Amino acid sequence: MQPQTEKKISTIFLKKGMYVSNLDRPWLDTPFLIQGFFVKDDEEITLLKKYCDHVYIDTDKGIGSGHYVHEEPKYKTNDRLEHNILHNIKQVEYPDKKTSSEELPVARMAIDEASDRVVSIMEAVKSGKQLKIEDAKSVIEPILESIIRNTEALMWLTQMRQKDAYTYAHSVDNCALAIAFGKHLGLPKEDLRTLAMGLLLMDIGKMKIPDAILYKEEALTENEFRLVRSHVAHSVDILSKTEGVSVDIINIALTHHERFDGSGYPSALVGTQTPVYGRMAAIIDCYDAMTSKRPYGEPVSAYTALQEIYNWRSKYFQEELVEQFLQCLGVFPTGSLVEMHSGEVGIVMAQNKTRRMSPKVMLLLDKKKKKLSEYISVDLMNPEEGEEELTILRGLDPGAYGIDPAEFYL
Repeated sequence: MQPQTEKKISTIFLKKGMYVSNLDRPWLDTPFLIQGFFVKDDEEITLLKKYCDHVYIDTDKGIGSGHYVHEEPKYKTNDRLEHNILHNIKQVEYPDKKTSSEELPVARMAIDEASDRVVSIMEAVKSGKQLKIEDAKSVIEPILESIIRNTEALMWLTQMRQKDAYTYAHSVDNCALAIAFGKHLGLPKEDLRTLAMGLLLMDIGKMKIPDAILYKEEALTENEFRLVRSHVAHSVDILSKTEGVSVDIINIALTHHERFDGSGYPSALVGTQTPVYGRMAAIIDCYDAMTSKRPYGEPVSAYTALQEIYNWRSKYFQEELVEQFLQCLGVFPTGSLVEMHSGEVGIVMAQNKTRRMSPKVMLLLDKKKKKLSEYISVDLMNPEEGEEELTILRGLDPGAYGIDPAEFYL
């Protein structure tokens, strides 16, 4: 049993004069021979950072810190959702109440306002202010209602809009993807809210990481990578101190970097040791990161990202959830650039749920890759009489043939 004066901190907050009483791993797995010692110099701090994400300090024996990590919530899952996923049961059906074109103006307003509010929320936390759950709720509700009315409109906009701040845009996109995924699985509204809130806030701890490291274009050093990984502990700490945040939301922040085979962090959980919300968040987070422009790499096509995630099923991600995620987004997700067998190039505008390989597409370039004077909308599943029957050859990376998706953020 830990003494009451023993406090958990991230190694990034270690200082000379602290008394380290315990580590986040067995002492024998580290070069520290004495089990319990005063931190005496920067070299010792560097060594602790190399081997540990967190340590325990005894504030009765040494100096304290203003940055304690609250005890992590007990891992728990949603047993009802676990059962429904394994048996392909949908609790709620959400028929579209509006067409994509009808919902588009409302969806645009929802995502624009959400983006502005998220910047305010994140910047407030960065400046040391307390997170307010009501501010986060004001972000997710308009997105939730829009996706319930029609999924395609908002999914289109998340792909088309200009993303100028990766961390902030990533949070909004994750939130929208979570709602769309949950809707596809037939989750009740309260579950959708939990998922949306968790995905929106799971990276809020990155506000405690220096921008120079978050936006570094070169490869991170080992210590920098460890510092970035500490955002999980910061997120858990921030959310644990926020009134109205459920343990499910905190657990999403805690476990979204875990992997099905135990190769993730911070706890190397295996299989269903990770709560189902966390397993869903891991897939969504990976997909959006791969398809977004990051400081250290260019985005890949949605098609390529989904193929990679499919290849990682049963390794990094639960197979049943991967299958459902692919069904949710389609083989060529809304907003994807695609090339036809005939040579034309277009953007996927909407899915045909009964034939995922044949979505609705807006053609932008002709067979010779020349820009069309007027864009042409075609339904690959139901071509109009006299139209050439088109099929998709491949997905294209963002920016292929000089096409800027932001031009179509109408």
